[in-house]
Amino acid sequence: MVTTRSRRHRHSRASHETLEAGNGMRVTEATGWLRDYSGRIVAAGIVLALLYLGRSVLIPLALAIMLSLLVAPLIRALRRLRIGRACSVLVAVAALTAICVGVTAVLGTQVLHIAKSLPQYESNVQHKLKTLEEVIAGPILKLTNETNRLTGIDESPGVSPVTARDAERLAQPVPRAAVLPPSEFESHPLRLVWKLLATVWHPIQFAGIVLLVLIFVLLEHESLRDRFIRIAGATDIRAATLALNDAGDRLSRYFASQFAVNLVFGLAIWISFSALRLPQALLCGILAGVMRFVPYVGVAIAALFAAALALAVDPGWSLALSGLGVFILLDIVVGQFVEPHLYGDATGLSPLSVVVGAIFWSWLWGPAGLILSTPITVCLLVAGRHMRGLGVLELLFGKATALTLPKKVDQQGTVSGDSREIITVTPVSRQEGIALG
Repeated sequence: MVTTRSRRHRHSRASHETLEAGNGMRVTEATGWLRDYSGRIVAAGIVLALLYLGRSVLIPLALAIMLSLLVAPLIRALRRLRIGRACSVLVAVAALTAICVGVTAVLGTQVLHIAKSLPQYESNVQHKLKTLEEVIAGPILKLTNETNRLTGIDESPGVSPVTARDAERLAQPVPRAAVLPPSEFESHPLRLVWKLLATVWHPIQFAGIVLLVLIFVLLEHESLRDRFIRIAGATDIRAATLALNDAGDRLSRYFASQFAVNLVFGLAIWISFSALRLPQALLCGILAGVMRFVPYVGVAIAALFAAALALAVDPGWSLALSGLGVFILLDIVVGQFVEPHLYGDATGLSPLSVVVGAIFWSWLWGPAGLILSTPITVCLLVAGRHMRGLGVLELLFGKATALTLPKKVDQQGTVSGDSREIITVTPVSRQEGIALG
């Protein structure tokens, strides 16, 4: 018995020493990992701080670069007609400016027309609000009264006694309506003009900065490309050139696909709402096409606007429900069947990376970051594909399989130990390998 106890004591002591050795090894490995990657963590923090603090400068620059990729095909077409570089750039920028100003003018005109027509639909709006109040607030009020009755709380309205102060207030004569002097805007029209200019000055200033940077980026396109290649690929010029060309091609295809999809979507909304006899169907179509450039929330905003307009125009509810149904149906068709094929082939991004990129850049740069999230993520993917130190970006953002066929089979067998799962994953991996090849 003493021998058995001594054996157990030696066994427990050996296990304790092994556990201490394992913990010490784990602590050493963690310390070594932190020492190796501390520089990268600090560098990532510095980059994030610079991106956030310099967003007022970086956002116009990023928008100008993306717009330069959008108008690059037009400039190349003009150059084939033997038009000079400067004239081609000016014509392309003027065409882009005219399109943006035209869309803005049409939207503004349609909105003003709706504002003038709102008094005609005031009765419909009041009726809808009253109905919503009865449907929503009615059950809540009944539930509250029933709860108060069950708990013994009596909140029935009674006739409150009239106090002396209330009697004096009631005895006082009702004051006549005072004649207000004309507002300062009516007496000084220049102040109204100054107020309007102060309101629109910031968007005009932002658009002017973007157009100015766009012109210089297009004029110095080759020079900027060579400088970037020299800076980013000082040791490997060929890899940097391939990365830049790949990024340009992917972003050009992405912008072309997105523009075509949004144009068709806006036309479909316009035609559908015209068939439903909704006034201002053109406004809904333009707004749907423009807001679709804002990922994830743009279509919802356009649909809510169209539903609100239909509620104000139609005495019933059928037009609003039909409009929402059209938006939902078209968005499902485009989002589930068209965009995954077009955008996936054009960008090479996985769906999860698109969502995570949109969340991250919208948190960092706001609405502008939400619009620029996919192009910036594509640039990071291309940089990880062609630059040695950034290969992890391709693994995180790309659609390529992370494990080869032998490694995937080995991983599935090691983790699950199920031969049927190995047999299931092998044909899938072969098909992915054939598709990638």
